[in-house]
Amino acid sequence: MKILVIIPVFNEEKNLEKCLKSFLKQTYPITQITVVDDGSTDSTSNILNTYSKKNKTINYLSKTDSSPYPRPGSKIIKAFNYGLERSIKNYDLIGKFDGDIELPRNYFENMVNLFKNNKNLGLASGLLSTYKNNSWEIENLYEKTHVRGGLKLYHKSTFKKINGLTESMGWDSLDELKIHFYNIDIYIDNSLVCKQLRKTGERYSDKMFYKQGRVMYLLGYDFILCFLGSVKFSIKHLSILPFFQSIYGYLKSFTNGEKKIVSNKFSKFVKRYRYQMILKKYTNG
Repeated sequence: MKILVIIPVFNEEKNLEKCLKSFLKQTYPITQITVVDDGSTDSTSNILNTYSKKNKTINYLSKTDSSPYPRPGSKIIKAFNYGLERSIKNYDLIGKFDGDIELPRNYFENMVNLFKNNKNLGLASGLLSTYKNNSWEIENLYEKTHVRGGLKLYHKSTFKKINGLTESMGWDSLDELKIHFYNIDIYIDNSLVCKQLRKTGERYSDKMFYKQGRVMYLLGYDFILCFLGSVKFSIKHLSILPFFQSIYGYLKSFTNGEKKIVSNKFSKFVKRYRYQMILKKYTNG
């Protein structure tokens, strides 16, 4: 199977070399690694120049019209789509990865086997771990069934069916909701533990939960789902602040009449699916 990986990067001088080495040393070779420098102001471009000259697998692109500030959502996916337009078209699997990820050497070998053995598999990943308390620990910030935004690997047919990735906050939940809508499988391989070299949300921590509230609005959640999600944020972070920040983000988008990234019809599916998942989790204890 031919693999195309696209990595949008912004000011990744501290992590990029470890990331690239882990992709280049895979036991199953990647056909093309497109790395898009999304307006970096550090030495990221120098690192990419060096690696792309030595490795034909790396397709280095510079997006010069980018904002020199980190932003979640649209900025990242605009860089991804910029890379997609300038990458190979003949591939079987397409990945959106982050530039602070270090993979185990057998990552893509295992991924290929998963897709070969399950013809209905549309999206797969391993797990993310972060360095904490002098050891690498699996992150527990999201549902175990959610494929993290830095580790997305899609089958080409699924990627096309969901019309690629949406240039908006909430893109990494919307893609999975669309996949569930089409009854296509998603799988997370717990044996593949990847290292995330930068802490989740480090660049956006000051407004992380406010943005989570906005995302829930953009995805078509009703207020009850937002309330339950906000409670979960507070419980996981042992603080009441995430609850209020998330609620505020949702209500601000609501009162401003912000345009959602889902249609009214798909919003009904989203609400129905989320309530089904809550009920399933509750009945299973």
